[in-house]
Amino acid sequence: MALTTLVTNPTPLVKQVVMSLQQMIGENRDFSLAMLVPSETGLSDRWNLVLSAPWIDRGGLNATIPAITTVLLKHLTRDNAHKLERVSVLPTSDTLVATLEALQIPLGEIRLLQHFPRAEGAIVLVSERPEATKGYRSQPLTTRA
Repeated sequence: MALTTLVTNPTPLVKQVVMSLQQMIGENRDFSLAMLVPSETGLSDRWNLVLSAPWIDRGGLNATIPAITTVLLKHLTRDNAHKLERVSVLPTSDTLVATLEALQIPLGEIRLLQHFPRAEGAIVLVSERPEATKGYRSQPLTTRA
């Protein structure tokens, strides 16, 4: 299992991405996973934002990626926006999502992943089952008028 270290002094980029996530969660768009993964290009301050959420699964990429990037751009400075290479989405059924959900990291408790080859050095912003899927099931209400 991966080791995590609490990040006590997050960078401005991390803080701004967290603000974006807070806005989306406030709009009933909970996340199963949100993390910043170091760029594969090897550049030291370039990141990929990896997200997973039931509402993304339901809405599809064409509808949800523009909504996500719109919120991100409201919170990111120009310099920090340039540090994000891409926004990637994983289905909630992906094994990586399930593995990291087990860490139960709520938004605001930022963790650095260590000794985890699939995402070494990633900064985990959220990894938990969204509230909407934690046993709450909406049921249709039928009334007689």
